[in-house]
Amino acid sequence: MRRYADASVATDIDRLAALLRDDVRCSMPPTPGLHVGRDAVVDDWVESGFENMKGLRAVPTSVNRQPAVAFYLWREREGAYLPLTIDVLRVTGGTITEIVTFHDDRFTRLGLLERLPADGTE
Repeated sequence: MRRYADASVATDIDRLAALLRDDVRCSMPPTPGLHVGRDAVVDDWVESGFENMKGLRAVPTSVNRQPAVAFYLWREREGAYLPLTIDVLRVTGGTITEIVTFHDDRFTRLGLLERLPADGTE
């Protein structure tokens, strides 16, 4: 989980891809669609502009006993990091076999902070 969080904050697609199993599954309910396979997942990240996303912070957590990472995005106007997404990971044999990404509306339901201050304290 830590390697996934670090690679995500760095927006390093190559490092992220190395963590994925060949037949990884990725979805983002309630958004329709399912990406199956490392290439399909990576292509989606590239097409969505993930590599250009700067100002992320990651907070390790868990959802339904599975490792998860809550991502916050820096918002200059608010002077804080605000909720972006939560990636719930299924890991098998040291590689990620599934990523389910939830929108920011789930943060408070999961007991996550509504904002992180600029100075890194929580």
